[in-house]
Parts: sequence; C-alpha cells; structure tokens
Amino acid sequence: MPRLRDPVIVAAYLALYMTADMAAAAHLFADLLAHPWNAAPAISFAIAVRHGRKWLWFAFVAPLLAGLIDGGFLAAPLSAILRAAAETAGAALGVILLHPRNSALVCSLKRRRGVFRFLTAACAASALTSIILAIPPFLETNSIEPATLLFLFHLVAILSIAPLVLVYDKSWRHVRFQALLTGEIILQTGALALIAWEVFGRFVNEEIHFFYLLFLPFAWIATRHGQIGAALALGAIYVAPVLTDLLFGHNDTMIVEMQIRLGVLAVTSLLFGAMTAERRDAEMRMLERQTELAHFQRLNVGWEMASALAHELNQPLTAAMNLTQAALRLLKTPSPDIERAANVMSMSVDRVERVGQIIHGLRDFMRKGELTLAANAMSDMADDAIRLVSAEANAAGVAILSSGMSALPEVMADKTQIVQVLINLLRNAIQSLTLSKTPHPQITVAGRIDIDMIEISVADSGPGMPNEVMDHLFEPFVTTKVAGMGLGLSISKSILEAHEGRLWAENAPTGGAIFRFTLPLAKRDLENA
Repeated sequence: MPRLRDPVIVAAYLALYMTADMAAAAHLFADLLAHPWNAAPAISFAIAVRHGRKWLWFAFVAPLLAGLIDGGFLAAPLSAILRAAAETAGAALGVILLHPRNSALVCSLKRRRGVFRFLTAACAASALTSIILAIPPFLETNSIEPATLLFLFHLVAILSIAPLVLVYDKSWRHVRFQALLTGEIILQTGALALIAWEVFGRFVNEEIHFFYLLFLPFAWIATRHGQIGAALALGAIYVAPVLTDLLFGHNDTMIVEMQIRLGVLAVTSLLFGAMTAERRDAEMRMLERQTELAHFQRLNVGWEMASALAHELNQPLTAAMNLTQAALRLLKTPSPDIERAANVMSMSVDRVERVGQIIHGLRDFMRKGELTLAANAMSDMADDAIRLVSAEANAAGVAILSSGMSALPEVMADKTQIVQVLINLLRNAIQSLTLSKTPHPQITVAGRIDIDMIEISVADSGPGMPNEVMDHLFEPFVTTKVAGMGLGLSISKSILEAHEGRLWAENAPTGGAIFRFTLPLAKRDLENA
C-alpha cells in the first residue's frame, strides 16, 4: 500500500476516478455493460504505471467505491468485482511491462522508443481488460465484437489520459498563470477549442464533419511545446466529446468512428511530441559541443597571441619600473619633490593598470563557460578585443580604428563569445593584410543600429577575397592560411546564430574585405528604440 505521506495523490486519484466514472455513466453503449467515454480505468493505469505496483490496491478499490456510490455494487456485486479485477489486471500488466523487475519507470515519452513501449503496454493492458470484461456473465453476448469495442474504448482512453499523468512534473507547481498567457498559447487554445466545437458539437452526428482539422493545432502544439503540450491537448480533446455527449447525445456509430480517429490522433501527437523533445535534446547537445569547441579555439588563439602579448607587456612593465625608480630618486634627494614624485608614481600605476587589463582580458577570454546572455555594451566588447590583438597588430604594422562604437546601445550577448568573434575577425584581417603586403594596412571596426539589431562591421584595406573562397568561407576546415585549422569563422558563425544573429562577408567596392554580423538589442534598449 502507498504510504500515508501520499494522501494528496490518493485523494486526487480517487476524486478524478469518481468524476470520470460519473461523467461516463451518461452514455451506455448498446448491449455492453460499459461506457464508451470512461476514462476511469485509464487513470488507474496511469497512476499505477507512474508510481509502481503498490498502487494496484487502489486500482482495485476505486471501482468498488464507485459501485457503492452509484449503487452498481449492491445491484450486481459479481459484475462490480469482475470490473475491478479487470481494471486492476490491465494496470498490473502495464506496470509489469513498464516497470521490469520493479525498477524505475522505463517509459520516457520524450523518446520515440519510449512512446512505442507505452503504446505496446497500452494495447496489452486494454486487450487483457477487454477480454476479462467480455466473458459471461458480465456481457449478455460472447461474440468478438463487444470485446473489440471494449478494447477500443480502453485503448483510446489510455492513449489520451495516461500521458498527462506520466509527463507531469513537480516544476508545474511553480509555473505562474501569467506565463501561460502568451499570444501563441492563446491562439493555440482558441484554435483547438473552435475546431473541437465544430467536430464534437455542431457536426458530430453528421456524415461529413471536420475531425481531421484537429491534426493542425495538435501538430502546432506538439512541435512548439513537446510532449507536455501534446499531453495537455490530448486530455482536453478527450474531455470535449464527453461534454458534448452529455449535452447533445452521440449515436453509437459515430462514437466508434470518433474513438478510432482519436486513437490515430493520440499516436500521431505523441510521436510529434517525442520527435520535438529529441530534436531539442540534439540541439542542446550540439550547443554544448559548440561551446566546448569555441573554448578550445579560444585556448588556441590565446596561446598564439601569448608571444606577441609577452612583448607587448614588456614595454609597460619596463616603463613602470623606470618610473618607480625615478620616483625613488626624487624622494631620496635632500629636498624631495613630493608632488613631482607622486605624479611619476601615478604614471607608473597607469602602466601597471594597462598590464592588468590585458592579463585579465586574456584570462576571461580563455575561461571556459556556458552561453550566458546579458546586456553588454558593444563598445566595451570591441575595446577588449582590440586590446587583446593590439600586440599582434603592432608587430604587423596594422592600424586598428574604431568608429561610432561608443554611441551604440547595449546588446543581448555573451561577452566572452562575442569578444572571441571579434578577435577571430580582427586576426584574420591582420594576417590577410600581412600576407598581401598592403601598404598602410588598416582595419576599421564600425557599428550601426538596424531596427531591433546592431550591425557590426570589420573592414580591412586589403585586396579582398576571391569569389571561390567567398563561396565556402564559413564551412569548417576551409582556410587559406598555411597553419590555420579553418574553424575560426565556422565557430564565429555558430556563436552568432546561437545569439539569434548572423554573420556574412562581402568585398568592398573600393577594395578590401568586410565582415558584418548582427546582435539583438538588449530588452530595455529595444523598448526605447
């Protein structure tokens, strides 16, 4: 038996079971002592599969309690016990198939394999339950048709109701109602409700109705919200014919057709939801791999810049040492000039701070981290990138200019990764200008606002790029360098796409190559735009 620490789950289960049983009682199908829209056995199946075989006791007790409430147990106790045994047997078979050796649940509806395993268990449980319920004296006839109909009714109920129990997560308790009131969710709910009314309300008993229109909102919901959306939609769409049957009454022939179509809709939606979950997992794994690859590339670039930075750091450190010695000499004189010594020491501190900025920038650049979007000043990221490549640019005699960057608003970006993109573009331009031996080599970094995006350009004064190189520029392992790996631009493109931006290149009409990329504005700047 479940422990008393689960009273809320027990109470909720029994309440749902009684509600479903009473709602289904409005329609008794032909000669069957069963109801076509009875979701109660499906709830027992789902709760037992979700929580394990200890809950099978409740799967047996719940039908008996329902029989006591509606009087069925007193009128026909043997039939009531047989019904309870049949539902319990179906739930037990589901537990055996989905909880092998009493282990954890092996059915994950977020995988197609898990969906097929769930479908197998649902079919087996429905078959066992229907076979038990089809034997005399429970039914007035022992033909195969009643057993087939019972199988259909139980299977469709399990496929429509059980996923909602299986995908439920404790995190749902913390979802705010306001978060659900997005335009897309409201449109999806409205479309589903409108089509459900047309299908199950206005035209349910007509020869021609619009059931297959339900596949449109279901595909939309499942592909956008995954298995959670599919499960919620399936639960809602199963309740719809129950309500309209109470209001208008459905003929038996149309009920069978609707049950078959609901089964097809349920299988399709669950597979859509599983494929959406698998795709998102694959995207997350790809993003993790791209993050790792970007980190390795930053390490590689950092080591390549280390020798040039060592020379660059030597100059301010030497200057700081000389200035400090000069200040000491001023202080050791018979009449020390305190003010002048302080000015010299201040100049020395400036040199040391410059060294610290370079070292901290290099350390942050090479640090490993996940993609973290935040509001960042584009000018600060450009300054960091220029500072880190300045040693290499000075050694090559390349001037780097910045134009209009300070006036740009903040962008939503991962600072380290955007600095990496800028460094890749700047180093490519430096190396291109060096190889082409362009006189008076120059690189210009500029930016402008483009509606809700910022566009950054890195232009050089070199000869530009051949068309055959331009066609394959952003493919991995494509490079014109002798020692290059050909990953810098490919990684940069992936980084910007993860930021919902893009990267492209073109040759300037006056000569030289221009690389442009876009980044979205920060939310507060977007509101003021």
